[in-house]
Amino acid sequence: MFGGAPIGATPLGGSFGGAAEPVPVGGANAIRWVARLLVDGVDWSSRLVGEPQVDREEGAAGICSFELCLPAGPVTPTDWKGRSVALDYIGTMAGVTTEQRLFTGRVADPSWNRTTRTLSCTCSDQLQQRVEAMEISAIDALVGGYWSEDVFEPVAGRSRWDYALERLSTRAASLDCDAYGSVRVTSWYTAAQPDFTFGAGSTVYDSLDVQLSDLSVQINTVEIEGDYRFSRLWQRNLTYVWAHPDMVGTSGMTGFCLWLQHTTELPTIEMIESAVSGGGQTVIASAYQVLPPSGTYCDPPIGFAASRNHNELVLAARVVGARRWNQAVTESYKLRVVADASVAAVGEVIERQGAAVEIESDLAEAWESDAITGGTSGHQDVRDEPRRQAQLLTLLNQAGATIVAAHRGTQLSWDVPASWVTGLDLRHTVHLDDQGARAKGKVARLQHRLSLETGVALTTVTIAVMRGGGAVSDPLVPPPFSVLPPEEEEGPSPIEDSMPTQLADGIGDPPYDETLDGFSGNYSQTSGDYPRRFQATADEVLETLRDENVVEIPAVYRIAIPNDLLELY
Repeated sequence: MFGGAPIGATPLGGSFGGAAEPVPVGGANAIRWVARLLVDGVDWSSRLVGEPQVDREEGAAGICSFELCLPAGPVTPTDWKGRSVALDYIGTMAGVTTEQRLFTGRVADPSWNRTTRTLSCTCSDQLQQRVEAMEISAIDALVGGYWSEDVFEPVAGRSRWDYALERLSTRAASLDCDAYGSVRVTSWYTAAQPDFTFGAGSTVYDSLDVQLSDLSVQINTVEIEGDYRFSRLWQRNLTYVWAHPDMVGTSGMTGFCLWLQHTTELPTIEMIESAVSGGGQTVIASAYQVLPPSGTYCDPPIGFAASRNHNELVLAARVVGARRWNQAVTESYKLRVVADASVAAVGEVIERQGAAVEIESDLAEAWESDAITGGTSGHQDVRDEPRRQAQLLTLLNQAGATIVAAHRGTQLSWDVPASWVTGLDLRHTVHLDDQGARAKGKVARLQHRLSLETGVALTTVTIAVMRGGGAVSDPLVPPPFSVLPPEEEEGPSPIEDSMPTQLADGIGDPPYDETLDGFSGNYSQTSGDYPRRFQATADEVLETLRDENVVEIPAVYRIAIPNDLLELY
């Protein structure tokens, strides 16, 4: 979560068994120091001239520069490119000597000055190259966070560095190297207890510089539009029941005997199934009562001479017809991530983000064209829930990190003798109470300047102070997806609700109704003139079930921003 109890609030590498006491900054004014420079393991310290410098900043590659005064003889500057470099600071204060690694990396840009015979080298800790050489699984383990190819792009064939930054964009943290060149992630949040305290007289006089955050970039509201499109696969089963009316609600041989007393034309199995399939449906189940073969039946006995297709002539039928269609559904997520306290203080400063997902599926592609062999009435949504979660989690946590980053734009920097801050690192929290400023923040930048000409070794400490306020942080969890209640499967129709029948005997027959479903025919041995046919009409599919369905899903998430100490006098 972001806010009052942030994930990663304890500095990486800090103590989890109990916080160590803060280190008070200060000491003797009499300091002896030397710089030790190792290049490919060879000590070049005696050739150092000028002012070796180191600049390490959160989220950026560390930089080191130095100059070597080389003896007479040929020099090949390009041979220095790529050589390993280690720069250490060794200081003695009040009889105690301490060593501190300031930089580990490689020479990136050597240059030669023939007049002064100095080789100037700019070095890098190769943060980007180190990450680029990592496997995807190693980046995932190192950076953490969230990632979605629907928000970014598929990772195959792309820069591993870009991939790491994409994951990092969902975290309130920075990726950089420590002084020994190890890649690590450090949280932006300050620890409850500072690691170092700068009290009165612990900073170089008049070196304090305060850079206040710019309102125009103090983003406190992120509006997210995330579309998630998938297929809703429908199947509608209709059960058609027909029985000859002369059977008077009976079945089996009793029904046949009632029909035999006054025979009529009958539909065939092919007629019934053609009528059902002619309405765009597929017959997936059927049961028929057909005429028996020739013989004597009933009581009293009645002789029956069956035709050649007697087993195709139907006295009663129950047929299930099914049809399918594919409906597109778009869930339109309208999400707002808001730092309420910041909005109340300065008004809305809005940024917008968005991404779209479309779920493709072989099942959806073939749903309407493949043969229907069964299934029940209702629908199934072709979803990919892990993909939806990844999309929305990435967008939500990106928004949270964006807002947190926008509220740590205030920075304070000051100079301090390098020997006084041995061990200070970018991961640390410091407390300042000097030069008219009281502040607490996380170290954002360290700059070391070791002047071999003046003998002054200074470190410029820059801290980022987070300010925003608020008391409530909501979990950045995607809202539930939309759910359409399943339709009840249509059960068997009762026999009394069977389809209509129109039979003509030539005596006062009503007009034939061509719109009426069911069977139409004539009594045997009569002059009836109704057409012999079977008709079955499928229900109309509502447009609301066929046209694209757009569902808007809104949600608001509150973020609280810690108020780090900041008082200027």
